[in-house]
Amino acid sequence: MKRIAIMTAGGDCAGLNSAIKSIVMTASKQNVEVIGVMDGFIGFIEGKYIPLNENIVRSIETKGGTMLGSSNKECPFHYYNKKTGEFEDRVDEGIKKLKKQGVEGFIIIGGDGTLDSARVISEHGFPTVGIPKTIDNDMEASEPTIGFQTAIDAAVDAIRKLITTAYSHRRVMVVELMGRTSGYLTLYAGFASGADIILLPEQDYSLKVVCDRVKKIMESGKRYVIIAISEAAKEKGGEETIAQLVKDSFEQKRYGGVSQKLANEIEQLTGYETRATILGHIQRGGEPTTSDIILGARLGSAACQMLLHGEVGKIVGIIGGKVLKMPFPKERIPRILDITTNDLCITARDMGVCFGQENE
Repeated sequence: MKRIAIMTAGGDCAGLNSAIKSIVMTASKQNVEVIGVMDGFIGFIEGKYIPLNENIVRSIETKGGTMLGSSNKECPFHYYNKKTGEFEDRVDEGIKKLKKQGVEGFIIIGGDGTLDSARVISEHGFPTVGIPKTIDNDMEASEPTIGFQTAIDAAVDAIRKLITTAYSHRRVMVVELMGRTSGYLTLYAGFASGADIILLPEQDYSLKVVCDRVKKIMESGKRYVIIAISEAAKEKGGEETIAQLVKDSFEQKRYGGVSQKLANEIEQLTGYETRATILGHIQRGGEPTTSDIILGARLGSAACQMLLHGEVGKIVGIIGGKVLKMPFPKERIPRILDITTNDLCITARDMGVCFGQENE
């Protein structure tokens, strides 16, 4: 191969620039040119590119986000046409534009939705390798995924700051974290920040259990309660809290607001002053941790070597500390957090953390 392309798509996260740098540097060492596809699948369909070389990427690994831009709405085989209001398959169009640029291979960095689209591009005959990234850490291809550790640290820092005001005012603080239907981020950040109650989407919580635990903690003499709740968590018998439906997005649900709902219920049922905080995109932002810089670099280098040696149609991840290659999955199957067997859940329960379940 003489020229390859890189693209980042889906939600941004820290560590992406490290992967981009690693790919460019690895390719350059073998005299292979690299171009960047801008703004995710928008750039793939519309043909938006920038040249990448060693000088351009030299110091980008310490910066958060992605220098290539991203978008978390577009899907190339289900691409929204604003004029007609219809969804169209435009994969072949995107591939044709890459080929006009002399591109012979493609590295796509993204979450499960992005890599599902990468699979389709690969199945259309274009040499493609995928790199998993998501702050949700819910992809079977890698554990951890790029961005997860930085998101944990950002959330932990925010929650620890909330503790000082919670203590000062003798309040209950309900902190809402990202993760969609995966509870990994809420579990790890909640535990590391000393949350008293952690509510996850994998198992519906009992409002009575939560309120009883709040009262027990406050009556014990502790001046505050911290509740970490995933954005897709819900009460038993209740519904998910949806902030918005985005019709031109492949994934139309936008979660948000469950923390305010729960805060209102706790204050009404317990009498303790309760406040809600939605961390939102703070969890995605900022400089990457050292571990995400290293992870991004390892996966970027491995993906580039795979592409240049014809080992395509695969995802490269880290499992047990070792680089692992696997074919693109035919279905989007997230890694499930089992709160009955997960070792951190067990540790947290042993230490008295409440998960909103009976008999805790």
